[in-house]
Amino acid sequence: MPQLQLPIFRDGVTQITSELGYAKEDGLLVFYNGSLPIFSHEESDLGSFKMILSQLYINGSASQTELADAFGIQKQALKRWVKKYRIEGIQAFFIERRGRPRVKKKI
Repeated sequence: MPQLQLPIFRDGVTQITSELGYAKEDGLLVFYNGSLPIFSHEESDLGSFKMILSQLYINGSASQTELADAFGIQKQALKRWVKKYRIEGIQAFFIERRGRPRVKKKI
């Protein structure tokens, strides 16, 4: 019989759900499932941030409300990212766009 693993987060990890959390460490944003790191990227990498939040929602790891509340983003923005992910795939977040350059915001 499988045994349940308690979601134990180390100090400094902000919980998204009872099993999922994140922490900012040395310029990196690290996502945790319990005590195990599952993904990390530089804090300034907006494409990776959008991609991982979309994946977490699509895989059922967290709801839109939980993700939006944890990171202080609007649910509508997350919905756009999820739609983009479903239609264009992961590469859509890493395509260099032509046109007027945007000011990049820190996460």
